[in-house]
This record gives sequence, structure tokens and C-alpha cells, in this order.
Amino acid sequence: MLRSLFAAVVLATCASAHFVITYPPDRGDSYNTQFQFPCGGVAFDGNRSFWPTAGGAISFVPLHDFAFTTINIAIGNNIQESTDLNRFNHIMVPTFNQTGGNGTFCLPTVKIPRSLKPLVKAGVNATIQIVQLVASGSALYNCADITFSDTEAQRFGNPQVWGSTCFNSSNIGANHLTNAEQAINYTELALQELNLKTAGGAHLSVGSLSLVGTLVTSVAVLLAGLW
Repeated sequence: MLRSLFAAVVLATCASAHFVITYPPDRGDSYNTQFQFPCGGVAFDGNRSFWPTAGGAISFVPLHDFAFTTINIAIGNNIQESTDLNRFNHIMVPTFNQTGGNGTFCLPTVKIPRSLKPLVKAGVNATIQIVQLVASGSALYNCADITFSDTEAQRFGNPQVWGSTCFNSSNIGANHLTNAEQAINYTELALQELNLKTAGGAHLSVGSLSLVGTLVTSVAVLLAGLW
């Protein structure tokens, strides 16, 4: 029942966004500006949500049928959000192809990058960034501002919280990329597209990239292959 109510609320919210981060919650509605680096055109408003110090779930609701998706993180209180000084350069989840739209997609255990572990402890602030490169070639951005907490994992582990927040809809899936596609840095490609837009150039397109031969996996298998 809780899951159904949660899903209904989230899907109603998604009517005004390309994708919504539900855990930890994103900054707010960015439908008209989600192509703007690095956080979909929504400025940090001072609000943060707790997220487990050792890493935890990341859940979002996509609307596009498929999107090359990368999850990054930047550590700090006042992160300089510019293209030239990109603080969102620590990859939490390497690029994968998220498939299916209008449903909930959840990665249950996203770990802290090894290089950042010395900086992460309870009370430290950070921002999680999700980048999606969609079929048109456009990059979409969304951010969730967090404070690391030693007790959030215990709270989130409550079945009522977990069951209504971290689940995968039946139409949602994830594909590994082919070897050729793995050689492409999609976050960098998205930044290149942003630079071209700023300069008044043409949109980049990845429509010619073939997804044939990708290995369709469950989310659990996908995660196992990432670390």
C-alpha cells in the first residue's frame, strides 16, 4: 500500500520533469531547464537530506525509454557549479544504459569512490549528480544535496521506508554497454555538448551509436559488474 501511494505521488510529480531523483530527493522541478549543467538549472537552496556515510541507495524516476546514465558526486558545502571548474568529476556509478520510462529505478547499494573515502564522515556535505544522455543526443542533469549520516542507513533499512523508496518497476531495466561504447566518456561528451550549445553550435548526437549486443542484466547483476 505504501509503495503504491509513493509511486502515485512520484509519477504525478514526474509529469513536470524529464527525470526526478526520489532518494535522496533532488532540488526541485527542473522540466524547462534540465539540460543546464550541472544541476538542471536549479540552484542549491540550503536544504540537504541525510545519506549513509558508507554509501546507500539512489532512486530516480526516468521518463525516457532509454538513457546513458552516469552518477557522480562532489564533496563540499559551496560547490562551484561551472563548466570550466567541474567539481562533479568523481564517478560513483560508471555509465550504463537505463531502459524503460515512467517507473522507478533504484540502485540499492551505491558506494563512495575509493579516492573520496578519507573525506567522507558524518556531517560532511556533498552533492550527488545524475547525468542522462537521451536518444536526441541532449544531456539532462539533476542533483541531490546531502549530508552524510552514520544513522541514515539504519533508518532507511526500515522495511516501510525501503519498500516504498527503493524498488524497480517491472518495465525498468539496465544494460551494460558494449566494449566500443565503454570507451566513450559520456559525462565528457555531455559537457562538450553544453559547450557547443553555449557557443551557438549544433547539438551533438549519439543516435548512430548501436545498442545491439548490449548485455541485458538485472540491477543486481549490473551492480556486481560495477565494482
